[in-house]
Amino acid sequence: MSGVGKILQKCMGEMGFNTGGGNINWYPGHMAAATRAINARLKLADLVIELRDSRIPLSSANQDLQPRLSSKRRVIALNKKDLANPNIMHKWVDYFVSCKQDCLPINAHSRTSVQKLLELVELKLKEKIAKEPTLLVMVVGVPNVGKSALINCIHQIASSRFPGNLLIVDL
Repeated sequence: MSGVGKILQKCMGEMGFNTGGGNINWYPGHMAAATRAINARLKLADLVIELRDSRIPLSSANQDLQPRLSSKRRVIALNKKDLANPNIMHKWVDYFVSCKQDCLPINAHSRTSVQKLLELVELKLKEKIAKEPTLLVMVVGVPNVGKSALINCIHQIASSRFPGNLLIVDL
């Protein structure tokens, strides 16, 4: 075997390529733990905000959660709308509406954009708010879709509206 072949074989072995064709467990442990925690808390949620990247709204969905989310009140928030093509964005919104799913393009760093999302959430929970003043709204999404930015903006808005009465729990 040539020197290059030995180097390639060594590198491929270190990278963990499975040449035998067996199952590969690529799912990172922290994502598995987060999925278990979400599943445990999902039963308690009154509404779920599913955050997706507006540039890739189907690819940025967590496929493991979709069966459980379909039975919950849910709003799909397409984040990073400022980075997406506006001509295509409205087609995605139309697509989700045709699937009978509430969808709203947002920019998680914009208070006015997040305020519109909160207004939609309040509208969807109007009857429940009248019965129970304390509700649980979950924010879920794959890594890097902007969950932290959205939660931080919601916290800023809620802190100004309800000083001292807000509890945010982070998984």
